Amino acid sequence: MRSFEYKIKKYIYENDMIGSGDKVIVGLSGGADSVCLLMVLKKLGAKAYAVHINHMLRGDEADADEEFCIRLCEKLGVPLEVYHKDIKAYAKDERMTVEEAGRKFRYACFEEQRVKLGAAKIAVAHNKNDLAETVIFNMTRGSGINGLSGIKAVRGDIIRPLLCVRRDEIEAYLEKQGQDFRTDSTNLSKDYDRNKIRHIVLPTLLELNDGAIEHIADMADEAYEAYKLINKTSEAELERCIVDEVFLDKGLADNKDVKKNFNAKSMTGKNSESMLALDKTAIIKLPKLIRENIIHEAIAKVAGKKKDITRRHIEDVLKLMESKSGSSVNLPYDITARISYDRLIISNLKQEDSGFSFDIDADTLEKGRYTLVLGDGCINLYIDSCNSETQIIKNNYTKMADYGKIKGALCIRTPQEGDYIIIDDKGNSKKLSRVFIDNKVDREKRLSWPVIACGSEIIWAVGLRYSEAYKIDDKTEKILYMEYKLN
Repeated sequence: MRSFEYKIKKYIYENDMIGSGDKVIVGLSGGADSVCLLMVLKKLGAKAYAVHINHMLRGDEADADEEFCIRLCEKLGVPLEVYHKDIKAYAKDERMTVEEAGRKFRYACFEEQRVKLGAAKIAVAHNKNDLAETVIFNMTRGSGINGLSGIKAVRGDIIRPLLCVRRDEIEAYLEKQGQDFRTDSTNLSKDYDRNKIRHIVLPTLLELNDGAIEHIADMADEAYEAYKLINKTSEAELERCIVDEVFLDKGLADNKDVKKNFNAKSMTGKNSESMLALDKTAIIKLPKLIRENIIHEAIAKVAGKKKDITRRHIEDVLKLMESKSGSSVNLPYDITARISYDRLIISNLKQEDSGFSFDIDADTLEKGRYTLVLGDGCINLYIDSCNSETQIIKNNYTKMADYGKIKGALCIRTPQEGDYIIIDDKGNSKKLSRVFIDNKVDREKRLSWPVIACGSEIIWAVGLRYSEAYKIDDKTEKILYMEYKLN
């Protein structure tokens, strides 16, 4: 077997890319890389199926690429599926760059054929030069250590068997095989950032050292191994630092603090909305590299992706942690990072008017139980007589008030301007806003916090503070029981 083909076969084996009998979808553009990939896989005995996408960007040239792929697959005896798409129009509809839209559509087509044919893998033709270009590109964008690891040999169903060979090796192989290929004219233009790296930066580096591409690839492998170790530590530390979270794609987080602080239902609306609250003090104590990685992972967890999250964004958040409570910075994907006392909150939750107010009918309350459902919990109110056997309940989520001391209409609502609560036996009061501040309640949670009030006087800020004015005493005849329970 030729050394070039053997090198690729060995790389496929070492990275466990293709199993015995696996069907493989091959992305075929007609360029040297994809032509080489298809030919080598075919020679190695893989069950290959080709997919070509005509992006309708280059007119006759694109049509000629399509015709070339059809003829090549006929010669090799490889089934071919061709897709056509006006990528410029698609990019406009999707609000993406043409390059992003083309990539999204290509991989959607590959996946469609993979499912249709029952294929195990999708093979794409990135080579060692592409890996080096990606590392350089990521460095200039401010990516972290994961960006330095470049393109992965295997990612899910996607495999890249040619990452072990350079572009000049590929073209030399095709020349020996007597196989021509197509050249995309846009790849020759220096108007694109990646093409500048390809035609200017890499050639310059090769002038300095003809092994530059191999050295960059080796560094990428080492960076990936380092990233895996760092990431494993960071994932454990991130979980330790999370004190509150909401991810709407899986409902309420299994976190008691989320539920008991009443924020999950009132702060949410769309399935893409998420929030992470982290222990700021715990993060600051960690080594810098772990700290940076935690911030990166936290932003990505809220965003659902890592693309466009750069070192600058991570540094902005690290600097934010030195700021006072209430400070914030904007991040990609409509995400905001803000400081709330000892917490760093990273969120894309859309804050809508979550206020509510429900008057409690006295006659209904006298006759039985009044229940109001709030998110995943409910507030129950009922009246019972007081006697010598009555026991005072001491529980943050069940309170007892002397019903005879309540002189006005009761209401379950969210906080309002001017709310206050009696804090001692002398009748001294404190603004409810101050109570929230003293208890370090996040300012956005305050908007939806349920309270039981009589006018502007708060009887109970649920789960937080109870008024001293309505305590049970020797003269109490009727008790108003107030309780909050999870459904």
